[in-house]
Amino acid sequence: MADARSPGLPTDVVLLLEFVNTLDVEKLVDAVPTPAALDAWCRARGLVAASDTFSPDAFRAAIDAREALRAVLLSHTGEPLAASDLKTLERVAASSPLTVGFGQDGVSLRPAATGGWKALGALFAAIVSTQRDRHWPRMKVCAAGACQEAFYDTSKNRSGRWCSMAVCGNRTKLQRFRASPPRR
Repeated sequence: MADARSPGLPTDVVLLLEFVNTLDVEKLVDAVPTPAALDAWCRARGLVAASDTFSPDAFRAAIDAREALRAVLLSHTGEPLAASDLKTLERVAASSPLTVGFGQDGVSLRPAATGGWKALGALFAAIVSTQRDRHWPRMKVCAAGACQEAFYDTSKNRSGRWCSMAVCGNRTKLQRFRASPPRR
């Protein structure tokens, strides 16, 4: 499996995986716990201008979108998806307008808002891009409940369920083995 640091992954794939991974579920460490921290994270990736800031509403929307996106990517491993997660993404997307841009490389979606809403628009444009380029189904969240790290499934048949077979895959299989009734 490849993660967001793997060479060769498209920029939009890396952006979305890194966004989901701003919360380390296993360690309960949030890399963007405040609007200022999220603003700095977005600025480092060119999603907002130096004059843009995250309003409290845009910050809450971003965190809601991150967790709903985590649930959607987890559903790519076969886990159930709550309709409320899709509604959350639709609600946040409605406040993050996009426009159509034309350039030498073709047509693209571009954020049409300012501040944090501009950054959220860029994330939604990245979602559309990954879907169009057929990367979306390979973007997943580790099915190991304690981990939930976003990763890119490089398996030939797109059946990857864990960010790392050596760590989370083996851990999960060992837990199942220990929970199974003894054989006679």
